[in-house]
Amino acid sequence: MTTIPSPPPSISTRASGEVRIGLCADTHYWPQGGNLVGGEGNIQLVGESARLLSQLTAELAVADLDLALHLGDFTCGGGYFEMPLADFHAAVDATHEALTQLQPPVYGLPGNHDCPPGGGRWTRVEERWGLAPGLGRTIELSHARLVLINAQGHSDEQIAAAAPGDPIYGWVNDAELARFERALATAGDRPVIVGLHQLLRPWNNDRPWKDFYAVENADTVLETMALYNNVRAVFQGHAHRFDVQQANVGGRNVWFIIAPAVVEYPLGWLHLTLTPGQLRVQLRSLNIPDLLDLTRDAGNGQTWRAGEAEWSDFTIDLR
Repeated sequence: MTTIPSPPPSISTRASGEVRIGLCADTHYWPQGGNLVGGEGNIQLVGESARLLSQLTAELAVADLDLALHLGDFTCGGGYFEMPLADFHAAVDATHEALTQLQPPVYGLPGNHDCPPGGGRWTRVEERWGLAPGLGRTIELSHARLVLINAQGHSDEQIAAAAPGDPIYGWVNDAELARFERALATAGDRPVIVGLHQLLRPWNNDRPWKDFYAVENADTVLETMALYNNVRAVFQGHAHRFDVQQANVGGRNVWFIIAPAVVEYPLGWLHLTLTPGQLRVQLRSLNIPDLLDLTRDAGNGQTWRAGEAEWSDFTIDLR
């Protein structure tokens, strides 16, 4: 028996013609955990994640949004954090409950740390967020099509090879690649905006690049984009930094944006305003001055994670 997929959700447009979107990633919620210090002395505020999530949802709630998105790493599962399994299950449920109580519709994607501690599949997060295994979702906006790609489509062999951690790199499986291509092929004359957890291109700064930040089969995803030339912007998480660049894909200029992490400086989320032909992107830092100071000044200083000043408010031409 063939399963007929449900139609993609549609978001209403304001009388002004705008659609307002709140986009965030990397909350790494684990109230029982402690702050983590990275190799550069940088601090991930895991121990403050309950306060961060509370502030994030409060700010999203008053931002007058039509839609909110979370691009993964809700929790601290997988490798590295050594989160107990019971805490992982509780964190998945708590983040889902907190975000879905917002007034606008909220959609999420799994990140690499959204599998059980010690490795495994992303089933619990996918089920909570209404996703089929390894698949994302398409959302219809009046002026664009939004395609959320699930980059946690790893094979059993890839998952086993990463144990007792998680495969940090992303992988878009064949079924998701086919779904993505169908979404591009049927978009008509609407521009396409893409969201996923890991990166399709290296960031555009002088910080060292490691392959585990990437979608391992990114070339295949980019080749699919090049076939249709209707993707205008790609939003990604995972890397805990804000980065903006433009690149040629199939003869078309595409914007690649890495969203900042909620758990690390600049404790940020992005406010997107979609209008006919344009997408305005504005950086918002959570209004928690003491935590901002703590994570900004850690190590040799983390101000670079907020990117360039001009990135705090810019506009993408979608035509």
